[in-house]
Amino acid sequence: MNKKWMISAAAAMLVACNLAGVVQADNLPAGMTAENTVTVNKKVFVRNPKQSAKVNAKRKALINAENALSELQAKIKGQELATGGASGFFRRIAESSSDDAKKQDAGYAYNLLTGQAEDTPNWYGKYVRLGQSTDATSVQNLYKALPYYDQFIKLRQKNGLSVPNVSLSTIAAAMLDADYSSHVMDHARHFDGSENLAWNSPEDPNSAWMSEESIWNKAVAKNPSLAQYKHDPYGMMQADASYYEKVGHYLNLIAPKMESIGYALNTQKNQYDDTEAFDADYANASYSIAEYKTAVTDYYNEIEKPDQVKAAKAKVKAAKKSLQSAIKQSKKAKSRRAKAKKHYRRVRRHNRNRRN
Repeated sequence: MNKKWMISAAAAMLVACNLAGVVQADNLPAGMTAENTVTVNKKVFVRNPKQSAKVNAKRKALINAENALSELQAKIKGQELATGGASGFFRRIAESSSDDAKKQDAGYAYNLLTGQAEDTPNWYGKYVRLGQSTDATSVQNLYKALPYYDQFIKLRQKNGLSVPNVSLSTIAAAMLDADYSSHVMDHARHFDGSENLAWNSPEDPNSAWMSEESIWNKAVAKNPSLAQYKHDPYGMMQADASYYEKVGHYLNLIAPKMESIGYALNTQKNQYDDTEAFDADYANASYSIAEYKTAVTDYYNEIEKPDQVKAAKAKVKAAKKSLQSAIKQSKKAKSRRAKAKKHYRRVRRHNRNRRN
């Protein structure tokens, strides 16, 4: 593919943090809307006079830990929205890579995701929510789709086939297709190249597609002439479009002449819980799978800060455990005091009865 690309003028993207209310992207990049705001719900500690000082202190510590986690998650989400989700990943490569092929591929991928490419579909504004956590364009779902590439390597090797490299533009096309197909239970049929879709197979869509191999083998056993199309999915589609619909996913994955690939995952709960997309040969490849996985993982760790989130969640968990322990101890102490008081009253009554 030889297409020019241009980064939009919305270069300075700021996140204004008002942790008492809203984290909002001030200068939204192309393709984003005013809905891209993050609300931070903060709890306020109010001392309960009926509880012990220790329990109140533990409850306050828990609220502080929960607020810290909420603030961290809001900052992360705000940053992802402000940088345009996965488009920020593509943009960084386009601006910083010294490799011309990567630079061009990333630049066009950025323009596709932000609705600025010449090949932008007319339904972009209706179905794409750039950077939203459940959208295919989010950094979270960019990262969650990485296992699909390992599955793809294994199935290609099992069939004695070469493993094509990754195209960022093809990934961007797959993302937009996944967004479309999470709303419309069909292929968008907008981008050139081949495509597989799945719904509700977030762990391993490749296995779902490869399950068609048994259908193919039975058909070839009955009609040996079909064997000529095993490595020619387009020929199979031309010969028998209705049968291609039954085995096309399998044939697409084992096509020997494949040049580039890209996967995407949309986790919006529309008609189904999630949508998976595999696109091939929309654009030229620029990354090996290993290179791409490393680049995405590094970007995910930078943007999503999983270690910080894990640590903050651990503090919340520890604070909850500490509060539960304090409440339990307080109840025991209260029970002991009640028993002592009851015993004291019983002794007093006994003493009065003796005097009488």
